[in-house]
Amino acid sequence: MLLGVVLIALGVVTYRTYWVPPWSRGHVKRPRLLGGGSVLTGLGVLLPGLVHFGVVPDPSWEVRFFGANALMLCGLACIGASQLLGPPRASTPRGDGPVTP
Repeated sequence: MLLGVVLIALGVVTYRTYWVPPWSRGHVKRPRLLGGGSVLTGLGVLLPGLVHFGVVPDPSWEVRFFGANALMLCGLACIGASQLLGPPRASTPRGDGPVTP
């Protein structure tokens, strides 16, 4: 559960401030996508622990199993996509002014 809380905290910080942890700075091209993926992965780790300790109501095992796996798979897909996809094209790079051909 601690790992889930840490992942969610790092994901929120990355999503809000574009801060990327030092071990992945050279690879990440879209920090907001990395933050969203970290939050989803952290939820996939945290929620089964909350169910186990009785903090949230106990759904059926199918919901727990497929829900946790879906959250983790979507989170890992977002983390992978944040490293593969380049930044979006903009008409003005960094808002410095008009682009000249």
